[in-house]
This record gives sequence, C-alpha cells and structure tokens, in this order.
Amino acid sequence: MQYIFNILRLFVWVFRLPKIRSGTQSHYRQLVSIVQRIRMAFGLIVFSIAVGTVGYRLIEGAAWFDAYYMSIVTLSTIGYSEIVPLGNVGRIFNSLLIIFNLGAFAYAISSITSIFADGGFSIHFMEYNMSVKISQLRGHTIVCGFGRHATLTCEELAKQHMEFVLIEIDPEKIEYIRRFTQYNFIEGDATHDDILKEAGIEYAGALVVTLPADANNLFIVMSARQLNPGLRIISRANSTEDEVKIKRAGANHVVFPERIGGFYMATLVNKPDLVEFFTLISNMGPGQIVFEEVPVSHLKKQFQNKTIGESRLDIECRVPIIAVRHENGRYQLNPPPETTLNLHMDIVVFGDPDQMLRFKEVAIG
Repeated sequence: MQYIFNILRLFVWVFRLPKIRSGTQSHYRQLVSIVQRIRMAFGLIVFSIAVGTVGYRLIEGAAWFDAYYMSIVTLSTIGYSEIVPLGNVGRIFNSLLIIFNLGAFAYAISSITSIFADGGFSIHFMEYNMSVKISQLRGHTIVCGFGRHATLTCEELAKQHMEFVLIEIDPEKIEYIRRFTQYNFIEGDATHDDILKEAGIEYAGALVVTLPADANNLFIVMSARQLNPGLRIISRANSTEDEVKIKRAGANHVVFPERIGGFYMATLVNKPDLVEFFTLISNMGPGQIVFEEVPVSHLKKQFQNKTIGESRLDIECRVPIIAVRHENGRYQLNPPPETTLNLHMDIVVFGDPDQMLRFKEVAIG
C-alpha cells in the first residue's frame, strides 16, 4: 500500500512541481536531476505512442483508435496479433518502432525504479519539503558547522524548541544528521552567500558560527552582516588576535570554547556548588529552567507604565523579575518594587516551562 502511495506522490511531484530555480539551492540540485529524468522517461513513452499512432494512421490508413491500440501493443512487447494489417512499409516502420520502444521502455523503467531504490524517493521528497519549510522560517537561528560545539548548540536549541537551520558541507555528517536527528539542514559551504540565503539569512534572528578555522568564521560573519544588518551574530574564535577582527566584521559576541572550559574547571576547584547552580540556570544540564527577556511593550496594558509593586506582575504570574534592561542598554539586577515598567524597558524573568507558560498566558498580550 505504501508503495502505491509513493507512486501517486511521484506523479504529483513530477507534474505539479513549481518551476525550479536553476542550480544554486542544494536541496534542489538532485531534485532537478530526478524530475528531468522522470519527465524524460514519460516523454519518451508519450512520444513513442504518438509517433506509432500517427504512423499507423498515415501508412496503413488505420482508424485512430486501432492505430493507438497497435502502438500500445508494440510498446509493451506483449505480442498480441496485429489488429492492423501491415504491408512492407508498415512492417519496416513497425520494426523501427519496436527497436525504439525497447530503449525507451528500458530507460523509463530504470529511471523510475532507481528513485524508489533504498528509500531514495522518500529522502528526496523529505528534503524538498524541508526546503519549503526553511523558506518559510522567520526569526530563526542559523548554525554553521556541525562539530563538537555545534552539536551541543543544536541540542540546546532543540531542547528550548527554537527553530534553527544547520549548514554543513561534510557528507558523512550530513548522513548522520539525516538519519539520527530531526534538524532542518542544508548541505553546502556556509562561506557562500547563496547557501546563507537558502538558509534564510535575510529573515533570521541569529547566526551561530562554529567552524574550526577563524578565517572561515570571519568570512561568514562579514557576509552575514551585509545580508542582514539586524542579525545577532555569535562566532567561535580560536585565538585572541582574531577576536577583534571578527567583531570588526560584525559579530555581536565572540566565544572562546577553551577559555570557557578552563574557567569552568578552575571554578569547580573551590566553588563547585556555584558551578552546579549556574549549570542549572543556564539550562545546560537536565534541568528545565527557562530565561525570557520580554519588552514591556509586549505585556498587557494593565502591566504597563506602573511600578512592579503596583502591577503585581511577579505575583500574578508567579515568576520572579530578576532584572530590567533600560533604554540605554544597562541592566539593573533585582529591581525594587518602585521600578516603573515603561514601554522602552525590557524585563528578564525565569522559571520552569510550566511557570513560563503561565507567564505568557497571563502577562503577554
């Protein structure tokens, strides 16, 4: 039953697929080749039937339906008796048509069979649907590279239910992503602008660059900043000399994984409990703590332009307001109840997923 359903999907895919832009999009490259092969196979069959029908009609004067039926019999090589009597010219034409049909039929069968072999059709159809989904994303995160650090980054993004697109060029890693994850991915070189555009760089909210070579990270940051001036860019760096260059190219934050690891291990020596607490609130471990920074303008009217004490926001939503960010970008930790929640301010709250869900239902308009 599934096989029949795949065949029906194949017909819809081939004959109703919108016009494909040439060559630049990675998910479309194999799709274009497959569609062209299938269309060629069906085209040869239709061409053979049309030529046979017209040939029998003109050469032997057969009725149109008899000529059509004779063409189908010849194409299928079943070997029924001739329903149209053939003269010498008709037999020569029939011989040539049989030879052509053998090649056309073999090509059509091999082309269609190869698509369903080893789940190939399902993979290409899935990746086509993925391309459509990626093209519709807005405010998502793009992760460049799938090394050790990017693996953890993707796990955290997935745990927080954030939409993201992964870009990777290594075929082995792509196969791992395809088989063992549910991530949206693009196979290609992230240093190319067309790959970044395919990932939706113009509409993305953030970019995480984790390639091992600082030169590639610098190039991606520079290209991304030009394509999306409002993008938040976080880039990995391996040397302090490259930090200034990457920031100058447009990165908002530059991360040194080795430095963070060293600080983490050194802190474990004399402050292990503090590290455990930070692990919990940073959501790196099994804990489910969620931080949210919310503009006051997104809150319901009843909470705006009032002090924290007057609005009773923290009491109504049962989550603490641990900080506010003022219009000048300065954070104020543990704001007192007298702090006015004006429209140019952001608040920072945190809690478990259930508490944050209640906060969104009660506080956000």
